Amino acid sequence: MATTGARVEGRPQNLPAYHPVVRWVAEVAALTTPDAIHWCDGSQSEYDRLCQMLVEAGTFIRLNEKLRPNSFLARSDPSDVARVEDRTFICSEKEEDAGEGRRRRAHQ
Repeated sequence: MATTGARVEGRPQNLPAYHPVVRWVAEVAALTTPDAIHWCDGSQSEYDRLCQMLVEAGTFIRLNEKLRPNSFLARSDPSDVARVEDRTFICSEKEEDAGEGRRRRAHQ
């Protein structure tokens, strides 16, 4: 799979290079020029590795293993638009379902 220099990790052995999904990934990689492509396998070792990467990056904070086994705290960036209250819109049938202090627009 030609990926314009991207590091490819874990392509399943049962997917030959001519498989449509492999070709599609190669096409998207050529357009987006990623540093790496990771094929997910859903294994426990993959989960552990990804969680450790998130801990090392500061995105995850490992919680007390005795009280909360296999649990992490993940916080979004405060400047994330989804966290900016005046830009948040909640659609609900009843105003009280939107939460206290939230503006609600009538469904049109």
